[in-house]
Amino acid sequence: MQKIKLEVLLLTLFAGLLYPAAHFFNDWLFKLIEFTRHVNWIYLPAFLRLANVLVLGSIYGSLATGIGVCVICCIYDNAANVTILNAFASAAGPLISLYVFTIFKHRPIEIAQLRDLIWVAAIYAVMNALTHHIAWAIVEPNELLSTTQIPIMVAGDFAGACLGALLFAALINHTGLLKVIKKRAGE
Repeated sequence: MQKIKLEVLLLTLFAGLLYPAAHFFNDWLFKLIEFTRHVNWIYLPAFLRLANVLVLGSIYGSLATGIGVCVICCIYDNAANVTILNAFASAAGPLISLYVFTIFKHRPIEIAQLRDLIWVAAIYAVMNALTHHIAWAIVEPNELLSTTQIPIMVAGDFAGACLGALLFAALINHTGLLKVIKKRAGE
């Protein structure tokens, strides 16, 4: 049992560091078409937040996302309250999305099914934009430049999450990762 906990903690830390790496790569790749520092027309790491929860579970997946957000916020030298609310918004989006998916579809997500991943990506894109804009309204109202930000963020998160879902579905269906995830879920 101790080995499993160490493995999960290491995976959580890895996922927590992968997220900011993907975030900064996305910033570099799409700098010319970003809307604001927080809103991108294409946000490739969007699916990583969902994947964290799908692979590591609600607690460890949210922790991984929180670690990643804290790294990003430290690099941007954000205040503690901004960091905490951004981490909360980033972790809440996937959790709310999976919950809404379960209610809407009357079943849990089947992570090997691309259609389920695209559905949850669409729900996530909306939930993520809303949770972040609520957080920014509380701690960074100067980041709320216009109401057009929300649909742009939804579009960017949806584009990134769909690309991530395609890659994730291919990875799940062509490797032994699905068996590992199912085994971990049963423990």
